[in-house]
This record gives sequence, C-alpha cells and structure tokens, in this order.
Amino acid sequence: MKKFFLYLEKVEFFLASVGLLSAIILTFCQVVNRYWLHFEIMWISDFMLYIFIFTIYIAISYGASQKTHIAVDIFPDCLCGNDKAKRAMFDIVKSVVTIFMIISMSGSTWKVLKRAFKYPEYATLVRWFNMSWLTYAMGAMVVFAILHYGWHVACDIYELKQLRWISANEGEAE
Repeated sequence: MKKFFLYLEKVEFFLASVGLLSAIILTFCQVVNRYWLHFEIMWISDFMLYIFIFTIYIAISYGASQKTHIAVDIFPDCLCGNDKAKRAMFDIVKSVVTIFMIISMSGSTWKVLKRAFKYPEYATLVRWFNMSWLTYAMGAMVVFAILHYGWHVACDIYELKQLRWISANEGEAE
C-alpha cells in the first residue's frame, strides 16, 4: 500500500510540475505575442487558465499527501507540546475532521460530475474544445485527497500503537 501512495505522490508531483511549467510558458508566450509582436492569440490565455485550474486540483491532492495544507500550529503546540503520542492523536483527529469535511462537500461535487458524465456537451464553450476534463479532474482530486488523508490516519494510528508499545515495554530489556 505504501508503494501505491509513493507512486501516486510522484505522479501528482510530476503532473503539477508539468502543469505549472506549461502555464508559465504559455503566459510568457502570450506576453511576448501581445506586447512585443503586437499580435494577440486569443486562445492562449484561456488554455493557460484551464491548465492552471487542472494544476491547482493536482496540487491540492499532492498537498494532502504531504500534509502541507495551510495550518496554524499554535493550537497543536499548546495542546500537545513535545509529546509524540498526543501529537499523533491530534493528527488523527485533524485528518478525520478533514475527511469528514471533504465528504460533506463531495455531494455537490458528485452532482457536477454526474452532469458532466450525462451531458458532456455542456462543458463545450467552443466546438473544438471540450472542458469536461476539468470536472473529471475535480472529482479525481476529491477522491485522491480522501485517500491521502485516510492513509495519514492509518499511519498515525500505527505510530500511536508503536509509541504505546514502546512506553509499555520500556525498561524490560534490562
């Protein structure tokens, strides 16, 4: 299971990196075309925006895997101090609350996904560019974020069991 999550993290990092690099290159091309060549290509800025949205979805999922979401550390520092067991319990509660929040908001995500699967033509602003892939990316981000936080809960529970075993067997080796 650990290999799966490591592979998933690598894929997410690669896709987010490629997406960000593509958005930067397209923005640079748009600026050069507009201000230096005085020739604006209208679709570049739109395409860059869609790539950037996709990159944000992937980066959210990658951030969930790395536990790099925005957090205020004052509360856990005051509650847990340097106690590893308390910190593991706090991380479990935090991850479970995050999973609950994601699941509670996934109802509206599911409605959007169902509509995108049923009517993919509604995601087409112009005939040659279908944007339903953005909706699918949003759904994948929700699933991957839940998987990552579930994995964090499992790892924190394992760490908590290890800490309790160590504290229970402390001094027996003598």
